[in-house]
Amino acid sequence: MPFLDTPDPIIATLTDEARTNFALSTMGEVSFIVKGFAVGREGYDDTNPVKIDLIDPSLTALGDQFFPTVGTRKAFEAIENPTPATVVINCRLASTEAVAGLGEIGVWAEIVYSIIPANIGNEFLMAVAHYPIQTKTLRQSVIYRIIIQF
Repeated sequence: MPFLDTPDPIIATLTDEARTNFALSTMGEVSFIVKGFAVGREGYDDTNPVKIDLIDPSLTALGDQFFPTVGTRKAFEAIENPTPATVVINCRLASTEAVAGLGEIGVWAEIVYSIIPANIGNEFLMAVAHYPIQTKTLRQSVIYRIIIQF
């Protein structure tokens, strides 16, 4: 049966932990850098894959991280800074990577300075996006452009 519904738009959000760290960074209490990304096989409705699941901002991990393996991150292709308040992160999947039906992407960050020394080096899920199922096939490269404005 074909899915006749109009596909949902891509929805992205900062996580609660990212919002907290952004607030702390304005006070000089923490600094962090974007570290890498991962993609997963959730984020869309299994019964109607052109529709997306709502994002829970309290997430600390993707629902079903598929690539790279859980606990690791793929490096960004490039990071652009077109304006002082905008960061564009280019995430590239090579032809042989993440061959699956994908529906979520996450960006991780790492704390590089904190007034609490034990937090330095901690990684956190900074942003999550859900999108209708996108089937990544062998020999197909994909670039996701994630734009963060603050």
